[in-house]
Amino acid sequence: MAWRLSLLFAMLLALMVFSASNQSLFLTLHHGLQWLPAVCWRLLSMLGEWTLVIAVLLWQVSRQPQLLARTVLAVLAGIAAAILLKASFAEPRPSLVLPAGSVRLLDVLPANGAFPSGHAMAAALLSGLLLAGRALSWQLSGLALVLLVCLSRLAIGVHWPQDVLAGAAVGYALVALAGLVPPWTWRWTRALLQLLLLVSVAVALWKLQRGLVNESYLGYNLLVLLLAALVWRQNKNGA
Repeated sequence: MAWRLSLLFAMLLALMVFSASNQSLFLTLHHGLQWLPAVCWRLLSMLGEWTLVIAVLLWQVSRQPQLLARTVLAVLAGIAAAILLKASFAEPRPSLVLPAGSVRLLDVLPANGAFPSGHAMAAALLSGLLLAGRALSWQLSGLALVLLVCLSRLAIGVHWPQDVLAGAAVGYALVALAGLVPPWTWRWTRALLQLLLLVSVAVALWKLQRGLVNESYLGYNLLVLLLAALVWRQNKNGA
């Protein structure tokens, strides 16, 4: 399923590039999506925040410790891919290219490049890893969530359509590659899980003390802390 979804998003990206419809489609979708309150788009967008995605995946690993290796490799590959691709393409954000007043920013403008969307990549990675092996209905629900995260990045005004399509394609490709890693456990699995939890908590607390830009920043960092507490408790009980 992950390979098929990656190919689907890659084909849509190729179609957009060849049709040169990136800017026009952005403007159509960006303005058309403004009917939903900004807070809704920001809350949807937080589902693609790496810190929250990692916390959810650690919760899954606490229930299935044999998935730790493939989860860690997929997340590290995703973060590395996002950093390297953004630096390589250095694509400017819509508000930096389009005429003043044509983009209504609903969140802080990120300082890095636009291509590809890290949120779309993280959401696809989360959906693919979390729902691997589940029924088709579950996987389609995960795809719908990924699409909502993609739309949120357009509505907020920080990404082009090509950015979110590329991000989702890379995310699902990494899920497919992670599926090649055999499940295994070793004696230090739970200790490593606890260490990763501590890192997640430290990052969330660091972000909270820096100040909150809007409600979504508070929401996803509090969720990270809640998930970490649940996983820590479960991990201790299973030790």
